[in-house]
Amino acid sequence: MKSLDEIRNEIDAIDAQMRVLFEQRMDCIQAVAEYKYSNHGNIFDQSREEKMLKKNLIQLKNKNYGKEYERFLNEILVSSKAYQKDWIQKKEIAERGK
Repeated sequence: MKSLDEIRNEIDAIDAQMRVLFEQRMDCIQAVAEYKYSNHGNIFDQSREEKMLKKNLIQLKNKNYGKEYERFLNEILVSSKAYQKDWIQKKEIAERGK
């Protein structure tokens, strides 16, 4: 059995990997916001969200984590939409100020 410190060290290493992936994902969210702003797209895309959730939940190996993984993915979606909304609003304010 691993010690608590060993387990926590593993968690810390995973958190570091997740931070890198989070930044990469947010770079993509930034690009999505720019695209939607330029093309007057909607921030919320129900079909896209449903497909993303379904695809990722199907691919989850340990189905015991399904409920928590779905919650995790939904939080990512909430955060992503909030970022897009904030970015687009700032861009619109800046454009009006010109």
